[in-house]
Amino acid sequence: MDARPASRAPQWAFWALLLVLGVMAVVLGQHPRRGVDFRVYLLAAERFLMGSDLYPVSDGVMPFKYAPLTAPLFLPFTVLPARVAAALWNLGLVAALAAVVRLTLRPASPQEGQEAWPWAPVLATLALLPALRLEFFYGQVDAVLLLLLALTAVGAEKGRTWGPAVAFAVSVLLKPPAALLALFLLARRHGRVLAASVGVGLVLLVPALARYGLEGLLEQTHDWLDTLARTTPPWALGANAQGLPTLLLSFMVPSEPMPSGAAISLAQVLALAVFVGVLAWSRPGPMALFALCCLGVTLLSPLAWRANFVMAWPLLRLAAEKRTWGGLALVALAGLVGIVSSEFVIGVEPSQQVLLWRPYAIVFTALMLWASWASRRGASPFPS
Repeated sequence: MDARPASRAPQWAFWALLLVLGVMAVVLGQHPRRGVDFRVYLLAAERFLMGSDLYPVSDGVMPFKYAPLTAPLFLPFTVLPARVAAALWNLGLVAALAAVVRLTLRPASPQEGQEAWPWAPVLATLALLPALRLEFFYGQVDAVLLLLLALTAVGAEKGRTWGPAVAFAVSVLLKPPAALLALFLLARRHGRVLAASVGVGLVLLVPALARYGLEGLLEQTHDWLDTLARTTPPWALGANAQGLPTLLLSFMVPSEPMPSGAAISLAQVLALAVFVGVLAWSRPGPMALFALCCLGVTLLSPLAWRANFVMAWPLLRLAAEKRTWGGLALVALAGLVGIVSSEFVIGVEPSQQVLLWRPYAIVFTALMLWASWASRRGASPFPS
């Protein structure tokens, strides 16, 4: 037996990478024109505190797009200077990613005695550097959302109920597509977590009810849904949209600058049907199922854009895990797409032209299909 100690180089490389991300997070959060999305969250929290409208039409192209119940979640940041709040938020995104790494490296069961390839987290993170740069640039929530889903899945697998329920409820409130993780919870027979998350959601109603009252909260919810309906079609076929529904829309209505709500809904239903069909066909193990569901949260959205593909980190890590040619090629392609579509690298106009080919949708759909095929063959590189 080889008794040589394992090299610490991958661990040091990953910590160095986190340090780089931390510096990038602080720097990108300091420019007055950056952190646009984060400033929208803070504005919503301030409006909540005053009891004013969260979704005024006057916000134009940068409205608050999250549910009314999420506005108070950002209240702690409103007491800080704007640049300090932006720096702390972005550093929190880095910490969330580090926590996800730690959580997903744990085996799902004691029977999975297989040692993980220590360079896989490094490769997955490098592949997502362009997405992470945009995540920090705008101050978005994807890394936090990913952590919430990881806490849900890992906690549920350990037999816990209320901790995972809180994480799942908050994740769904932040982004309703996170409800896709219910497929994991149902497949793994964690119905108690699902039931408890409903109760947590009702508790989270209390601050909004106290601030707006029932009638006012219903009005805010109506305005939220109206905001989504009003702002989604103009962006659905734009260069930034990189989800599978947009890829399907490109074939369904290629000549229309703005698809109808019905066309978008149909594309979403078709994309969801493909996703569920692929899962049913492949029967992935728990870690692969979790990773696929995380990817699905972004991939099935008609407004998925580059920063949102931070949600693909668990699947990229698993694809790199066993060093197969197919998995490593897709990890490399994911990183290459981020580089060749970057305005920073090739300029704004060429970037727009590249993105209109929906390269993210193509590459990450291919990653989903490859992972499912590997699971189906029974030679899956993923723990089962």
